[in-house]
Amino acid sequence: MRFRLLIIYATLNLVCGCGTRPIQPVTARGKPVTYWVDQLHKSRPKTRIAAVGALQSVGAADLAAIPALIATLSDPDAKVRGAAALALLNIGPAAKDATDAVRRALNDQDITVRRHAEAALKRIAPNG
Repeated sequence: MRFRLLIIYATLNLVCGCGTRPIQPVTARGKPVTYWVDQLHKSRPKTRIAAVGALQSVGAADLAAIPALIATLSDPDAKVRGAAALALLNIGPAAKDATDAVRRALNDQDITVRRHAEAALKRIAPNG
């Protein structure tokens, strides 16, 4: 039985290359997602907006991207919050975990944040 498993594993390895290449971490703009999540905590809003853009490009490919964008909907800077709402809109249905936070953003004091949140909600959760 063990020999059969070894043969099956070796055959799959040859056919699909499984296990021959190391798993590459998800990156955006040449840097790992953890770098961009860390950038969301920097003092300059432009740095945080750049981080939001990078995380948007990752989308749901890394489990840390969407929760980081959700948290950014509470950023003190309206432009950063708007960028986060727009990023979630662009990610679309894969950002369904953001539904409650996006609903809260519908009451944001900034009209741009509210508009992006409204569009994001329609795309993320079109039925409710």
